Amino acid sequence: MASQVMRITLKAYDHKLVDASAAKIIDTVKKSGATVSGPVPLPTKKEVVTILRAVHKYKDSREQ
Repeated sequence: MASQVMRITLKAYDHKLVDASAAKIIDTVKKSGATVSGPVPLPTKKEVVTILRAVHKYKDSREQ
């Protein structure tokens, strides 16, 4: 029989919530008798936004 694999990705602004949720999931999975490998922390994604510094016509003046 083929093995079944489940991957769960958790996202939150507060890392404490992610850690607590991951611990609850791991405890539940271990109680059911399945094997657990993880949690594996993924890299943090940053969104870089460019804004105009000048109010009117100076489009070359920008910040990131």
